[in-house]
Amino acid sequence: MSLFRSRPARFIPLFVCLAASALLPGTVATVRAAELRIALQDAESAAPLADAVVEVLLPAELQAAHTTTGEFSVDQIDKEFVANVTVVPRGSSVRFPNSDDILHHVYSFSPAKVFELPLYGNGQNIEYQQLFDVAGVVELGCNIHDWMLGYVYVAQTSLALKTDAQGQATLSGVPPGTHEVRVWHPRARSGAPELQQRLVLDDATPASLRMAVTLDRDNRLRRAPNPTRERYR
Repeated sequence: MSLFRSRPARFIPLFVCLAASALLPGTVATVRAAELRIALQDAESAAPLADAVVEVLLPAELQAAHTTTGEFSVDQIDKEFVANVTVVPRGSSVRFPNSDDILHHVYSFSPAKVFELPLYGNGQNIEYQQLFDVAGVVELGCNIHDWMLGYVYVAQTSLALKTDAQGQATLSGVPPGTHEVRVWHPRARSGAPELQQRLVLDDATPASLRMAVTLDRDNRLRRAPNPTRERYR
C-alpha cells in the first residue's frame, strides 16, 4: 500500500526536455548536482497549476545526504489553513498556531500521521510541535469548521517543493542519475495512476519537464455565511 493518500492524477505529457553532456578530459567535478525545472498546468483550463508538489525520489542510500530537517508552521487565519499545502522533509516538526480570535481543533486521521490538537485559541499551544517522521500526505481538518482542509506533504528528503502561482518549480542540488519524479496535487483525479516520470538528470544542463494534469472538481464544503454579519462564522 502506498504511503501517499493522493487522489492520483491522470496526466498528459506536453514537453520533456532532457540534456546530457560529459565533462571535458582532465576536468574534476568536486560537487555534482543537477537542476530540474518543472511547469504544470490544468489540463482542462490550461491555467497554471499552483500548490502541486514536485518530489525527486532517491534510493535509500542517498536519502540521508539530501535531507535537512527543520521546523515549519501551518497557521490558521480567517478560518483557513495557511498555507493550504505545506511541504516538509521527513523528520521535521510542524507547529499549528491559531491566529484567529476563535477556537480551533486540529486533527488528522491520515496513515502517515494520526494526531489531535484539541480546542485552543490565539496564543495557546504555541510551543506544541508535531513530528512528521513517515513519508506521505497528511490531511488536516478542524472539528469546529468542516470546510477547513489542509495538507502536509512529508517528503522522503529535502528534494521536494510546491509550484508557485505560475505553476512553476525548480529543484536544485539533485544528484545526477536516473530518478523517479513524483507530482502530487490535492485534487488529482481519483482512480488514475500517480503522476510519476523517470528522468535522467546530469550536472551540465538543467532538465525541463512540462505537464498538463487532469483534476477533479473542487468538492470541499463551503463556508456558511453568518446571517447577522457580512462575514463567515
